[in-house]
Amino acid sequence: MRFATCILFMLAAAAVGCGYYSTSSRTAKDIQSIAVPFFDNRTPEPNLEIIVTEGIINELVADNTLKVKDEADADAILDGVIVSFQNVPFSFNPDLNAEEYHVVVTVDVTLFSRRLNEPIWGKTTIKGDGSYFADVAEEEGTYDSAVAEALREITDRILNLTVQDW
Repeated sequence: MRFATCILFMLAAAAVGCGYYSTSSRTAKDIQSIAVPFFDNRTPEPNLEIIVTEGIINELVADNTLKVKDEADADAILDGVIVSFQNVPFSFNPDLNAEEYHVVVTVDVTLFSRRLNEPIWGKTTIKGDGSYFADVAEEEGTYDSAVAEALREITDRILNLTVQDW
């Protein structure tokens, strides 16, 4: 009976241990601040570099794990390039006219430690996507909302890579 009680106690302790959550630094390599220069936009889509860069900065500020600073004062620099923007037909009606489109944005990003003079994580390709219907007039499901969804996915992934220490 003592053995069974001991086993149950160990299982209970293990279950509690699995649920442990730490609020210690979630930052890769313990960086405290980050600079986010404007991404290079190598697509013909105008203003993507502004939207992507500002979105990342806004998410970093809201997350509050890292302080956003200028390059000279930051512990790390997030460099990025928008390498592709696609807006392609996804589904068609019986007359073979496009009804739904799929927007895909691809970026290459690197997080570089100024203190260590090396990448915290090297060139990483991230894609975001969104869909919209060609004849929808509402704000939901339009071209702009599809682009916003694609960029939100990219921003979320970059934020997770930057502040999570997996």
